[in-house]
Amino acid sequence: MADLYLDNDVSLRLAPLLRAAGHRVTTTRELGLAAATDDVQLLIAARRSWVLVTSNRRDFRLLHDAWRTWPEAFGMVLPAHPGILVLEHAPAAEQFQALEALVTEAPASVVEGEFFWWRRTEGWRRLLGTAWEPYNPGRHP
Repeated sequence: MADLYLDNDVSLRLAPLLRAAGHRVTTTRELGLAAATDDVQLLIAARRSWVLVTSNRRDFRLLHDAWRTWPEAFGMVLPAHPGILVLEHAPAAEQFQALEALVTEAPASVVEGEFFWWRRTEGWRRLLGTAWEPYNPGRHP
């Protein structure tokens, strides 16, 4: 079971599917934050230990990179964010199957602080440095 925070660009049809599978799901719309900026969305997710689910790969990739590199540059320590999962636009049932596989098969420690991207034709990929690596939730390092 996972604690998930669905960004405003994720289909509203996804939340009930995830809830029916036993996941705790909160959406930006439920919090009245659909118009909040991406940095605020990530901060909310991090403060509440929710894995952020979005379809906005470009902007959240930038935020992920900044989260990991800026604190060290200023001699600070930040906890790892709970994870960012990017879904390619697809029918909610397909997105659900992909998310369900990742969050039920991969330990939370694999997702924490990481950036994953799901594409219909390629499955899950994890960002390692500046390169994307295929990731199979059923086999985890």
